[in-house]
Amino acid sequence: MVYRSIAEKLGTAFARLGEGRVDKIKPADVEKVIAKLNKRLDALRREAAQNPENAKRIAVKQRVAEDLLMRAQWLLAEIRDGGTPPLSPLGAAKLDPPMRED
Repeated sequence: MVYRSIAEKLGTAFARLGEGRVDKIKPADVEKVIAKLNKRLDALRREAAQNPENAKRIAVKQRVAEDLLMRAQWLLAEIRDGGTPPLSPLGAAKLDPPMRED
């Protein structure tokens, strides 16, 4: 599958972000993933225009690529912003409302 290695790279980067190890994620690597996904989306759009009978199959592939692209773009923005990891368990605990004493 074309997206397996891309998804694995993003998964590794998200794991590092969740662990607070943003400094281990290279923005250039994420930019390469974004470029690959943009190239793949362009190819899928051309394929859909040439083969309308395969439109449903191609549409599924496009949705997967678009989802991965959105995740990669979000990850790049987090890296550039300093990487406050919203995925960390400590961050989630801070967002919970305090317990009321009745």
